[in-house]
Amino acid sequence: MSSELSTALIHPAPPSPVSWWPPAPGWWLLLGLTLLLLLLLPRVLRSVQRRRLARTRVTQALHGLPATLPDREWLAAANKTLKRLLKRQGNDRATRLFGDDWLDYLCATYPEPNRHSLQPLAADLYRPDVTLTADQRRALEHELKRWLQHNHV
Repeated sequence: MSSELSTALIHPAPPSPVSWWPPAPGWWLLLGLTLLLLLLLPRVLRSVQRRRLARTRVTQALHGLPATLPDREWLAAANKTLKRLLKRQGNDRATRLFGDDWLDYLCATYPEPNRHSLQPLAADLYRPDVTLTADQRRALEHELKRWLQHNHV
């Protein structure tokens, strides 16, 4: 190409600088998600705190039962604790139940109950010579924790 022709050509103008406004759609999406998270964060934190508090209440209720008590007294204390918590919730009808009716109530109020583990609260509670093995007591404590957590007592 000759120099005359190249000087006669009009060179393209450089592009204008890219503006920061309006942002690209991805930035709008990111801003919307951030605002949504900021709005939902207090609710999620409250929910987590409520669950942690409920778990703490459950463990405190069961740890209030001394492990050194004889089996009959331990069963009576566990039964008394359950009924006291139910009364606090306003469920007076359940506090009057005993025996198999009490066991039926406990089994009906949470999913997949282990009726055999809860049996000492119904039958053995009123016998003078109650003996529970360590496994029976552990299984009963486990079922009581499950019951308390499910019923938010």
